[in-house]
Amino acid sequence: MKAADLIAVIPELVLLVAACAVLLAEAFRKEREASSLRGRPRRVAVALALAGTLGSVVASLALVPGEARVTFNATFVLDEWGIFFNVLFGVAAALTVLLSPRYLQAHDRHLGEYYALLLFTLIGMDLLAGARDFLVFYVALELMAISSYLLAAFFRYRLRSNESSLKYFLTGAFASAVLLYGISLLYGQTGATDYWTIGRILGSEGAAPAVLLSVFLVGVGLAFKVSAAPFHMWTPDVYQGAPTPITAFFSVGPKAAAFSVIIAAFIFGFGGVAKEWSVFFIVLGIATMLVGNVVALVQTNVKRMLAYSSIAHAGYMLTGLAAVGWSRDVYPAMGVLVYLAAYTFMNLGAFGVLGYLKTEAPSSFDYSLGRLAGLGRRSPWVGLLFSLFLISLTGIPGTAGFIGKFWVFSGVVLADLWWLAVIAVVLSAVAAYFYLRVIIYMFFREPEEQLVLDRPLRGGAAVALAVCAIATVVIGVLPARLWDAVTEVFATFLG
Repeated sequence: MKAADLIAVIPELVLLVAACAVLLAEAFRKEREASSLRGRPRRVAVALALAGTLGSVVASLALVPGEARVTFNATFVLDEWGIFFNVLFGVAAALTVLLSPRYLQAHDRHLGEYYALLLFTLIGMDLLAGARDFLVFYVALELMAISSYLLAAFFRYRLRSNESSLKYFLTGAFASAVLLYGISLLYGQTGATDYWTIGRILGSEGAAPAVLLSVFLVGVGLAFKVSAAPFHMWTPDVYQGAPTPITAFFSVGPKAAAFSVIIAAFIFGFGGVAKEWSVFFIVLGIATMLVGNVVALVQTNVKRMLAYSSIAHAGYMLTGLAAVGWSRDVYPAMGVLVYLAAYTFMNLGAFGVLGYLKTEAPSSFDYSLGRLAGLGRRSPWVGLLFSLFLISLTGIPGTAGFIGKFWVFSGVVLADLWWLAVIAVVLSAVAAYFYLRVIIYMFFREPEEQLVLDRPLRGGAAVALAVCAIATVVIGVLPARLWDAVTEVFATFLG
């Protein structure tokens, strides 16, 4: 191992030190203190987790390279691509940390292990974005996945939480097995595991049936991770059973990490069979948009509705990936990165509002649509914040959601897949019904039973939601800076 190798993973080392510090801080608490402070905020754990996430962001920005750092025998690369995702993941994790303390305290489960697991998940996500070899990618994926399974079951005394974790584990294990089998077939065909060598061999040999099978299996394994239909079965139950701040993180972080792998692996590794895998993503994208939007229409549980909404948004991004393979142009992939950034803030914000409501009314708020009736008049700021995030998820102009959809769909049109863009736009219009229905309930419906909120929105949750709201508006009104950053990312990514 060389010094250059260690420099490239400084952001991950910062997270590792922070995670170990959180565990040590918990381990060295006196038993008397641990029992007497049960349920109270773990200020040291929160501070260490926040310092770790923000420290990894600062370290990533400090390592902005003039050229890519190819390390660990070309299996890991730190470039503008990796730094973009490190910053995106770090910000998402920091916002999740801010949303968590009062929620966990209200449910008497404020333990330091929660933050350590969150940091270990973040390490796996960072390594996924920088991986350029399927072995490194798989190890990073399992680090992210195992930590996620434990976070989903963090309320282990609740049947629904255990059920969600078990479903997550079983489907995740099946997806990992399919993915690993596809990688093994790919190695058998090419004798390599790194993206560049595989891409060079496939570019010269073409689409043999065994190669297409291996690419298909890898695609199926990753489709599970992004909640693409028909591999989405775990998503609604896991999102409903997990702690709400963790649900917020699951909906944006691991999903963005999986998309970073799909783009890198399929552009570099499977570029020689791009036309073939673009058809796969076209079918996958249509099915995912259809299932996510149509099933969300009948949901009366808002948390479950947002889970199906996240499936639909994965479908929108999959259409951008299909356009990349169809046209061999990276413009649609650039739109996917913009969409991921926009989606991170608006979806974290939406789930963050639900987390606040569950924190202040843990026994009476059950995430049902009827419980939101009249919320906009009793708590105007909370109602306005939730409305902003829902409007952005709908894709109304002036919000981040519109910018993300505009660039993804315009990339699809430029790839001569205009009919696919039409399907996506029509299904986006269908989605407006279930988003705007929530707003109508908050402002224009009388509640059957008054939802009592003990305290106003404040503290870390207020900071996190304010950041999400500001980012949602700024990206929607001034998108040029984000587009310029994504353009620079792809210049070094492909260079």
